[in-house]
Amino acid sequence: MRTLLLAAALSLALPAGAAFAQAITVVEQAPADAVKVSIASMAFANEEVKVKKGGSVTWTNDDEIAHNVHFRNGPAKGDPKAQGKMLNKGESYTVTFGEAGTYDYICTPHPMMKAKVIVE
Repeated sequence: MRTLLLAAALSLALPAGAAFAQAITVVEQAPADAVKVSIASMAFANEEVKVKKGGSVTWTNDDEIAHNVHFRNGPAKGDPKAQGKMLNKGESYTVTFGEAGTYDYICTPHPMMKAKVIVE
């Protein structure tokens, strides 16, 4: 009975999709106005980029080894979509940001690679 009451209370307190539903959206086709970030020489070319709410960022791996984008802090922290796929050379990954805030990110296998997206 307690479990049922707890589940009912949570369903009222948290909207469908919870807090992560609007923070980030991974998109297959990058918008023409997406901010571009190159990944090369074991670094993100731009350590900080700014976009407006609803704006997008596209990361392209120009390095010989695989990298990814993993949001560790900010509105996307804990979101199942916060860890992007591994990108081989020439591959890209685009995210649209639906919530203002600072999105700190790393490359998961190379955590010394750090940068952030500021969404205004």
